[in-house]
Amino acid sequence: MSFSEVKDNFSAFVSSVVREHLPQIVERSRGKEAALVLPLADMLPALSACHFDAKISVGDSVIATLPQFGLVARGDAIDGALEALARELADYCEDFFADFDFYRHTDRIAHLPWLLRFALTPADDRVALLTEERETSAEVAAASSR
Repeated sequence: MSFSEVKDNFSAFVSSVVREHLPQIVERSRGKEAALVLPLADMLPALSACHFDAKISVGDSVIATLPQFGLVARGDAIDGALEALARELADYCEDFFADFDFYRHTDRIAHLPWLLRFALTPADDRVALLTEERETSAEVAAASSR
C-alpha cells in the first residue's frame, strides 16, 4: 500500500492488519522506502523462539553473562547480577536501534530478533526473560494441540 493511502485511512488500515493477521508493506517515495506493519500479538510468539541464556557464576560476587552478546554484569546476589545484566542488555538494545545503520552492516545484525524480543517485553518482565526455561518439543506440541 502507498503511504498516502495508509495515512488517509490509518485507523481502518491498523484495524485491518490486526484483525486479519495479514502483514502489510507500506511504501513511499515510489517504493524507495518501505515499512512492514504487522500485529504485535502475532510477532511476540514468533520471537519467543529467541531464548536468552544467561550464565551465572558465584564467587566473591555474582557474575551474570550473556555470552551471545558479550555482556557481563556483577551483583552481590543472583537477583542483583541479573538486574544489572538486564540493564546492560537494555543499553545495548538502545545503542543497537539508535545506530541501526551501523549494526546492520556487521555480524551483530544476527542479534536483531533477540533485541526486538527484549525491547518488546515490558520492563518488569525483562529479568525473567534472561533465564526463562525453554519448552521441550513435546510441550510445544501439546500446547499447539489445545
